[in-house]
Amino acid sequence: MDNRTTIQVSEDIRKQLRVLASTRDSSYQELLEEMITVFRELDETKTIISIPKKLGNEIGDRIQGSDFNDLSEYVTFILRLLLFKEELVEKDDKLDNVRRRLESLGYL
Repeated sequence: MDNRTTIQVSEDIRKQLRVLASTRDSSYQELLEEMITVFRELDETKTIISIPKKLGNEIGDRIQGSDFNDLSEYVTFILRLLLFKEELVEKDDKLDNVRRRLESLGYL
């Protein structure tokens, strides 16, 4: 016997999923399979961020042949880089403030 999980969904949610599938130009079954894939990838230590598909495709094309295994790894790297740069700017601003204060007090 297959290892299956049954999820009960109300008729209202089923209707909404069918409408969503039709707006995405995919079948109801394809939508459910995509949702199952997302649920399998869920991890309590991670969060899901949505970006436009066109942008995702462009990034995917750009990282082909690079050391990045997937889009998520690349986006995580870029976000960490941005946060690090922001921290450096904040530290530099604090140093400038200290320098100005020391100058105003005649120490520099």
